[in-house]
Amino acid sequence: MKKTIAVESLFGNEVAPARIVRAGMKGLEKELELAFKNQQEKRRVADKHYRTLHRSVLSSLGENAKNAAAVKALKAISVQHSKIGLRPPTMPKHKQRIFAGSIAATVAPPFNYQWTWNAFSGSVDVLNVMANAANGRMGFDIDSNNHCACSARVAVGIFFRPITDNGILFIWANPAINYNWFDICAFDSTHSDGFLGLYVGSYDLSGGFAGAPVNQQISLWNDSSWWSGGSDSGGNSGYPLFAPCIVDSSHWYALWVWCGGNIQADGWGTFSGSGAGATLSVAVPSITWELF
Repeated sequence: MKKTIAVESLFGNEVAPARIVRAGMKGLEKELELAFKNQQEKRRVADKHYRTLHRSVLSSLGENAKNAAAVKALKAISVQHSKIGLRPPTMPKHKQRIFAGSIAATVAPPFNYQWTWNAFSGSVDVLNVMANAANGRMGFDIDSNNHCACSARVAVGIFFRPITDNGILFIWANPAINYNWFDICAFDSTHSDGFLGLYVGSYDLSGGFAGAPVNQQISLWNDSSWWSGGSDSGGNSGYPLFAPCIVDSSHWYALWVWCGGNIQADGWGTFSGSGAGATLSVAVPSITWELF
């Protein structure tokens, strides 16, 4: 049976333990939690004014059976969207290889690390996050037709330590993606967004987190509405991700492909309401780095 040789072993390095990498990601998790809380506070302040307009609009329209029937139909559409299943994208088989010339490598699954994070307020109908370093697949599914806000982040990654004192590192990946989102509403606020990107965590040789030289978030969709909202689905067999950063041998690095999404909804009443969802499935066939 042919044995696969780990790329990092060819350069005399041992992969840093996952527990150290996860400890380094705690800083990012605190930033995400603070951003989530700040966003909820902004929404709380704005909602006081929206409610005044909300009551005025509904009062001028009148609480009649026809309007109630329209809101009920929109709620049914929102619930239907939240039940749409998402097929995982097809992932081509990539082989690990070492490049001649500049020092470079393509690393295929199994990867070294996986990571998930989520936060929510209110009542969420669906909250699933998944990252699997063994096969390079990750994704999230967040949906709600209740009053809520929810955020999700997931990632898979690899270990890297340069063998030169200093250098410029180029990182790229071409993950396959499938996604589905919606923000259906009638006279109530709602939001849905999703992103894909690269994230690089830097660690000193004692394992302490030293910062994130790359924090890339490329928007896949971003929609907010108070009146009608929208929905969409799509995919890409190879979404191009690329980022450079400066590296040195006094640090080692975790190179991640990551994605995330956020939703906000007010739930449904008789004459107004909103629901939102965000679902993203990602397959990462390989992560490539090149050191100059």
